[in-house]
Amino acid sequence: MTQAQMNSGPGTFGPQTEASLKKFQSAHKLTADGVYGPKTRAAMLKDLTPATPSKPPSSPSVTAPAAGLERGDNGAGVKQLQSALVKLGYMSQADMNSGPGVYGPKTEASVKKFQSAWKLGVDGEYGPKTKAALEKALAGQKPPSTNPTPTPGGPGKVTKPDMKWVPSANYGSRGGADIDAIVLHHTASNNVDGDLRALTKPNGDKSVSAHYLIGKDGTIYHLVDDKMAAWHAGVSSLHGDKSPSVNARSIGIEITNDGSGKTPFTEAQYRALEKLVPYLAKTYDVPMKNILGHRDVAPGRKVDPADNFDWGRIRRATDAVI
Repeated sequence: MTQAQMNSGPGTFGPQTEASLKKFQSAHKLTADGVYGPKTRAAMLKDLTPATPSKPPSSPSVTAPAAGLERGDNGAGVKQLQSALVKLGYMSQADMNSGPGVYGPKTEASVKKFQSAWKLGVDGEYGPKTKAALEKALAGQKPPSTNPTPTPGGPGKVTKPDMKWVPSANYGSRGGADIDAIVLHHTASNNVDGDLRALTKPNGDKSVSAHYLIGKDGTIYHLVDDKMAAWHAGVSSLHGDKSPSVNARSIGIEITNDGSGKTPFTEAQYRALEKLVPYLAKTYDVPMKNILGHRDVAPGRKVDPADNFDWGRIRRATDAVI
């Protein structure tokens, strides 16, 4: 019955109500006599009573282990920690499966990522403060906001960040390829002056460069014009595609850091990257899946940026504008 039909005679069992009741009886294989009797009432009550939803199978609860774990430890506590990190997305199931219950390099790197996200001391050790934060995370609490520097012009708009032009002699033609990727590196050095020399001076067949270098103080050095190809990726491919070359289709960004995984990338460097990467991604329409590390385009050959690099900060800043 429609609402309009009811409104024409609410409370009156007239022809329209009788016709609607007959439709209901017919649909429920009852005698379509238009009389609201016991069988019709039972069928209507059944339709009006919601079915009790079945409960999905419950998954085992994941809890935080006792504090006091560090690299070299093993046992049930470590496995419990790994399970929590997998649940929260700081460790992959594959990484855990490679050493369940063993506090090795992968577990340490995952703990460091968690500590960085929760603004704790990034030492890779599972102590009381890390345990307290892990308990909050498992209870559904979000990590503290990183409060990246707002992009000038509002959401979806970007402006070119401040930078210093230090021209490199090491570059070539893009050969007509469009820019559709951004590749991040660490320099394997903590000396920005040495990095600048290495990336700008000719060195025969060992000459290298990047479009940008981020110093420890957050200074952005622009070394190669974006329209040219910098020599930063070497033998590599983008998601398995080698043509055009990664150098021809990408922007390369070097970050002054020794790459040991123990030397923190500085807050100033993250803030610079939170401006530069979104600017480049928006300017050249680079999809998030093509904002990668050197290790992603040259797997097995390169490992940069190091495991302690916080990709989350850069992706959140970029996601806000693309």
